[in-house]
Amino acid sequence: MKKFLITLIIIIICIFLYGRYIEINNLKVNYYNLPSNNIPTSFKDLKIVQFSDLLYEPSNEKNLNKLVKKINNENADIIIFSGDLLKNGVKYQDKDYNKLKDTLKKMNANLYKYAVIGENDQKYLEEYKDILYEGNFNLLDNNSTLLFYKDEIPIKIIGLTDTSNIENLLESELEYKYTLAITHKPDNFEKISNYNIDATLSGHSLGGIINIPLYGGLIKKEGAQKYINNHYKLNKSELFISNGLGYHKFNFRLFNSPSINVYKFTN
Repeated sequence: MKKFLITLIIIIICIFLYGRYIEINNLKVNYYNLPSNNIPTSFKDLKIVQFSDLLYEPSNEKNLNKLVKKINNENADIIIFSGDLLKNGVKYQDKDYNKLKDTLKKMNANLYKYAVIGENDQKYLEEYKDILYEGNFNLLDNNSTLLFYKDEIPIKIIGLTDTSNIENLLESELEYKYTLAITHKPDNFEKISNYNIDATLSGHSLGGIINIPLYGGLIKKEGAQKYINNHYKLNKSELFISNGLGYHKFNFRLFNSPSINVYKFTN
């Protein structure tokens, strides 16, 4: 019995050290296809890179260069940030905001860079908007844009801070067939899936922090109670959730590495 307890304690310590010092710094890239008959032919093979939930703290500055390198290695046409650049309760200085501006500016996209607002960003809203502007990101705050690529048929990209205005955002004088939504909280998908929206990109859940094999994320946050893991499909609409890059309260992840998502349009 004593031997068993010692072994169990050693295993628990090893798991803790792995989650605290190895997993949390193991930045991965997840690849997905976005197949749909609604995608204009000209968009075939267009590549999107999504990152989310940086939850920046000055003590994690060393990870910013690694993130930029990972993103730029993908040669993205579009870069999407799905919210929570900043972290509630952190006292930022001007040098921190400047570091984030420089980081976002270094992220290279062949076409455009888009972002939405996370709940933490709302607490630093003016600073967040300024960082995005200096980093050449277009903020989609309950608004939309038509994206043209090599043809006269666009796709529509909508950014949802909340879901109160979806119907109006889908209206357009120009014809389009494919719609991509970006929203920070994945539980918004419950309402989004009722509309003619092909795919939704989200974050916020942090993959549940601790990922149990065959079960998924263990820790559920408000706004990610129902949708917490990587991928869901409902009413012919798909949801993809980024595990994000930062951490909520404690610097720890288990079987759930920080990651960026890469999507490619396929017909």
